[in-house]
Amino acid sequence: MSPKKNRQTTWVTLFVAIGSIGYGYAASIIGQVLGQPQFFESFNLAQEGPGLGYTNAIIGAMNGIFFAGTTLGCLFIAWTATEFGRLRTIQIASCVCIFGAALMAGSVNIPMYLASRFIMGWGVGMLVCGIPLYQAELSPPQSRGFHVGLHGSGLGCGYSLSGFTGFGCFYAAKSSFQWRFPFALQLVPMLILLCGSLFLPESPRWLLSNDRKEEAWKVIQRLHSDPNDANDTFAKSEMYQMTEQFTLDHGRMQTLGITKWWHFFQQPSYRKRLVVGVGATLTVACSMNLVMNNYQVHIYNQLGLHGGIPILLLAIWNVFGMLGNMNGAIFLMDRFGRKNVFMLGIASTAACLAAEAALTKYFVQTGSTNRVGLGFGVFFIFLYVVFFASCMDAQQYVIVSETFPMEFRSIGVAISLAAQYCAAALFVGVAPISFANIGYLFYVVFVCLDVCTFFFVWKFIPEMKGLSLEEINELFGDPVAVHITHADKQETEEIDRRIENFDIKSTDLGESTPPAHAEDSREQKV
Repeated sequence: MSPKKNRQTTWVTLFVAIGSIGYGYAASIIGQVLGQPQFFESFNLAQEGPGLGYTNAIIGAMNGIFFAGTTLGCLFIAWTATEFGRLRTIQIASCVCIFGAALMAGSVNIPMYLASRFIMGWGVGMLVCGIPLYQAELSPPQSRGFHVGLHGSGLGCGYSLSGFTGFGCFYAAKSSFQWRFPFALQLVPMLILLCGSLFLPESPRWLLSNDRKEEAWKVIQRLHSDPNDANDTFAKSEMYQMTEQFTLDHGRMQTLGITKWWHFFQQPSYRKRLVVGVGATLTVACSMNLVMNNYQVHIYNQLGLHGGIPILLLAIWNVFGMLGNMNGAIFLMDRFGRKNVFMLGIASTAACLAAEAALTKYFVQTGSTNRVGLGFGVFFIFLYVVFFASCMDAQQYVIVSETFPMEFRSIGVAISLAAQYCAAALFVGVAPISFANIGYLFYVVFVCLDVCTFFFVWKFIPEMKGLSLEEINELFGDPVAVHITHADKQETEEIDRRIENFDIKSTDLGESTPPAHAEDSREQKV
């Protein structure tokens, strides 16, 4: 049972991905600015000589404090997304980002700049959680990978935009415009998102959980109606499934005594989901992606490339990242599943990092001028992003947004992505010192982490392709009220009969009667 093409969902999830572009740009623009001489001159930071140690410490703080803010922003949406809704959370995040970007572009000293990085990190942390959460709850099961994957594609687009912006501004060599304009440009996607969000629908699942049933149905009908089905059969079946599942979950929460958010952690199935969500995001953090992005100009300098060339290469690298994310969203996830593609990405990026470690040891650290060896160093950096972007970047957001049930989704997504940015704050914070002191062994550390995460994904992450968000409960040992994506003939006939008598306006979420098989499941699972 699935609908024909309805572009309404695509337009909504595509528009909200403008916020993803804003995050990608904000997270990566520092990598470009660190290649701008005027930035160092404006803040009196030495690029060589006795003051270099202080400069490296400040650069580490700039990145570390950004990801510390991102971590707290992620955690903050656990409250805002539940209390005010998914859409309102995105709007609040846009306002925080606008303030942070304006402060950053106007910074006149290091403390002011560090404060702006923290504020901007907080805002984009809310966005990076809120957007895939919103996209997942609007998407039909059979194309959820594509719709949530647009978030990853938006990130790649933001990375790419930052690259070419930095390259163009590099040639404004005698003015602070060289670094102020790239920071000011962060305002544009956030302003567009904030204004356009006034015309977007709220998540139907959040509306349903807040007893706004008629509004939830209008959103489902608008987004998931079949142009060839005047009766909106699939949309009605989804609404029916969500309603019955909410009723079932509400009853279970009362039976299990879950009245506070911390009570969720007492339940084994919720702890298992949290292991999956946190594990997926830490897998990505342990792949070295953010270190590679933020310090790539430095890596190119080690490979003998200087001036505007490293900034141009970073811009092109980010284009590869954008195309890879699109490839994952459009062609891979909904066809081959999340898990297998994720594992392919881990193994491939580990191989690229191992090659980069060897080339660094034998060519960079020996001071070699061998252009072939150094050139292969550039090649493996690009091969890395092809596999990472196609197989890992967008996949993590899909896995995280699918793993958690409605009542725990905002908390689970927040904790999962906050864990990633805790790790990112650590990795990018120590990167300058690590590159300087342990050299190629810094790559080896991430290769070892990749080996560990590969076995984690293989052992603990289930495949969730093609299931509705409600049906994923079954993978973690929780009951499902109604199956619609893999229903047998008897279940389909039963659902059709119930839909015929299903009155959206009069549905009482506290008294709706689930099908007989759900009653059996409730008795077994509670």
